[in-house]
Amino acid sequence: MGQTMALYLVGKGLDWEQALHAFKNYQVSGNLSAKTILNREECLLLLARSSGKQPLDITLEDLQAQLSRPHPRTGKHLAQGTMQSERSYFQTFYGWLKDEGYMRGMKNPSKRLRKIKMTRRLPRPLRAEQIDAMLDTGAYSRTRDIITIAALTGLRIGEVVRIRGEDIDREGMMISAVRKGNLLWRGAIPEGLLPILDKYPTRGWWFPSPYISKLFPNGGGHILMTSASDAVSKAMRRAGITDRNLTAHSLRHYLATTMLRNGASLRVVQETLGHASLATTQLYTGVTEEEMSEGINVVPPIALRKHSGRRGKIAA
Repeated sequence: MGQTMALYLVGKGLDWEQALHAFKNYQVSGNLSAKTILNREECLLLLARSSGKQPLDITLEDLQAQLSRPHPRTGKHLAQGTMQSERSYFQTFYGWLKDEGYMRGMKNPSKRLRKIKMTRRLPRPLRAEQIDAMLDTGAYSRTRDIITIAALTGLRIGEVVRIRGEDIDREGMMISAVRKGNLLWRGAIPEGLLPILDKYPTRGWWFPSPYISKLFPNGGGHILMTSASDAVSKAMRRAGITDRNLTAHSLRHYLATTMLRNGASLRVVQETLGHASLATTQLYTGVTEEEMSEGINVVPPIALRKHSGRRGKIAA
């Protein structure tokens, strides 16, 4: 949208419907994924509802209030990753408004948002026996297949539910996907997935949904990531997995750490996970609790004493 139109809308009072429509067009023209666009829109709509203000009336305090709101289910602070994502959404949106001339003579309220302090990220893989326990909890066949595919390919749950029969090269044993950041990816299918390949069609969604949704308002889509993640989480709880650091995403961590421990190179793991940067993959080179236990137990034990045996000062 040109500068003249931007000034015209500002003069009339830019509302959220106009702003979000233009912002969506801007993102689509940059080939951003539908999921990213939807996440940003939901975050901004929440800001609109909670503040009761139009986009150009939003202040730094309004943005800080949204980032510091309690989680609707737990009542605790939002997760660091959520806060970091929403901060980036605000800065992208208001940076775009500024660049397009909507905020001429106005300050960008997102510019002074403080950086979100992030704790050091560590791998949080499920163990093989935990995955086996999840598969033995009586979960539906579809849920068991999603767990197995995620654990053996490294695909995120949101990527697993988008698998189509056309994505599978059965002769070459390869799978194609559009991954995070709209990254086109092609990876190897492990032999352990052969029984699952025979269960699903060669065309169309592997995990279709009979319902309409925001992504598929006319129906005919796949099950949503949230539904699949909830099903995996239920299988985890039934398996007795209570560690809150373990989630459906831990299936991906399982694959990465297992590959590295068994000699796969960091570059191979990077390509398997679809990471754009090797620095991201290096997260999985972190030392596991099992490895720390093995390492520390090579130190010879020190015998316990019943008495101090003190005979005066110890010689230097």
